[in-house]
Amino acid sequence: MKMLPWYLASAVVAKTSLLGLGLVTLACCIAALLALRWFGNGLSQPLQQRFRQIFRTGLYLHLATYALLFSKMLLIDGWQDVPAFLLGHLVMHHAVSALIATILIIMTIRIYNHRSAGVL
Repeated sequence: MKMLPWYLASAVVAKTSLLGLGLVTLACCIAALLALRWFGNGLSQPLQQRFRQIFRTGLYLHLATYALLFSKMLLIDGWQDVPAFLLGHLVMHHAVSALIATILIIMTIRIYNHRSAGVL
């Protein structure tokens, strides 16, 4: 039962990423990392590290995505580049958000499988 909140937090982070809610995902990752620090004492050290890795991965990948977006924004030369920027951002946004969510889901499933097999 003590594992359920961490699986739910992982699912919320993956779902908000899949929906393309980058800032919400960043806030959820930070909140989950803080909660893991304060309330994660009931978990074994390897489990804490694995969940911390999930939340940090979500945090870093979303920050990298925003860095790419802002660097891409610097390449706009004039108003004629704005429609291409918006269209390119929408395509990149959906593809990267889905990729990040997939990575987080796979990491969570690996924790569940290792835990079920008795490895963790």
